[in-house]
Amino acid sequence: MDQAGRIVLPKDIRQELAIKPGDILRVSIRGPAVTLTPNKEITGLVRKGKALVFSTAGEEVLIAGAVEELLEGERDEHGNQVAGSLAKHKT
Repeated sequence: MDQAGRIVLPKDIRQELAIKPGDILRVSIRGPAVTLTPNKEITGLVRKGKALVFSTAGEEVLIAGAVEELLEGERDEHGNQVAGSLAKHKT
């Protein structure tokens, strides 16, 4: 552990667990032991078939306003992609 309280995992362990910078690790404590577990769950908006599903890594609950905001952002992005595709075909 360094002076700032950061823990460095050896390279071979990071490679074995496929841990990359920015990955989220779950921390659990049992008595004097601390366990770090890679969180490989996909979070945010995830496409499942034709549906767009919001997935969280925990017990988070979304309020209706946040859901509407996420959907509006996805609609805007889709609209921009369609508009870009149409513009390419017109040239």
